[in-house]
Amino acid sequence: MAKKPIRVLHVIADFKKGGIQAEVMYPARILSKEDVLFDVMLLSDTIGYYEDEFKKYGNIYRIPLKKKKTKIGRFLSIFTNYVYVQREMNHFLREHPNYDAVHARHIILNAPCILAAKKAGIPVRIAHCAVDRPKGKFKDRQYVTWYLAYCAGVLRRNATHCFGVTKSAVEYLCGEGNGSVMKNPTIALDKFNPEIYKNITSDNRIHLIMVGSYGERKNQRFAVDILKELSISHPDTTLTFIGYSRTPSDPYLPNLKEYVKVLGLKDKVRFLPQDADIPAEMAKATILLIPSLQEGLPNVALEAQAMGLPCFVSDAVSDECNCGICSFFPLSIGAKGWADRIIEYVETNGYGKHFVDMSEWDNCKICQEYLEYWRGKPLRL
Repeated sequence: MAKKPIRVLHVIADFKKGGIQAEVMYPARILSKEDVLFDVMLLSDTIGYYEDEFKKYGNIYRIPLKKKKTKIGRFLSIFTNYVYVQREMNHFLREHPNYDAVHARHIILNAPCILAAKKAGIPVRIAHCAVDRPKGKFKDRQYVTWYLAYCAGVLRRNATHCFGVTKSAVEYLCGEGNGSVMKNPTIALDKFNPEIYKNITSDNRIHLIMVGSYGERKNQRFAVDILKELSISHPDTTLTFIGYSRTPSDPYLPNLKEYVKVLGLKDKVRFLPQDADIPAEMAKATILLIPSLQEGLPNVALEAQAMGLPCFVSDAVSDECNCGICSFFPLSIGAKGWADRIIEYVETNGYGKHFVDMSEWDNCKICQEYLEYWRGKPLRL
């Protein structure tokens, strides 16, 4: 006998093109064929990249957060948004009571969503965290630390499942010794498949690639500095950026382009949009750069390794992303230190691909595991 269809409500910040959003889209694409009904609640009024596609699978609802311009307003919004989102979710779930699971993926506002789901009698209530605890200059302010500690207690009492993409992310979400690491369904191995691109051969030049949103945390400027150093001994080196600005007014990308121009590297750098053919670009590349100052578990590292593309990664990133061909380096050794290690790597290993088994990250397999949890499978400890 076929299992009864279930209805799942995802809660995320917005529908821009990013890792968390992809974690909603892959299950929708794969599991909607199995009588799973998906809806999404966006905590934003911004129209996002995936919205038109998601409408094929389910409904989009919104609780737009109020934007605060002043410093004191942003401080107070940490607390006022908690009350506002819980109130709006209470109201929404009274009008839409037939969900089998609520899956919340917003570290700051998971708690009020889970509380509302419990009040509404939703049987499966999942809180999920995709980021590690911030460090260094990105470390949480003390009042945020206190707030998240309170939220962790709320989640421990009211969520049926607490997941994180890494051990650090789980602890950031619900405290030490609680919750479970859960892989994200973000690699389509039928798409990130080296066999499709087997006719692309190495031209014995260093082609660097970096994929992700533009910003200080991702540290694209450091990648340009690496290119500058490599160009001294390997003048044919190139660098490809694929990504997007988080807001139209964000100055990081225009400043980055100007920096490339000032260093005389304009002819060596490409800026491609977020909808570029990422697997094809990875097939042409020699090394993926992830010099992030702060990161969770970068999906792009998994995608790159599925394509056999070695990754050079900042040691600020969790080593849980390493499936065999990631190398980790401190940013403190500088761009020249990274460039020297890239040269050493290609001289030792060549410019070609180095394939590893990524089957445990197959999104179809992981989506089936998600489905079991949405149907009520207890949290593994």
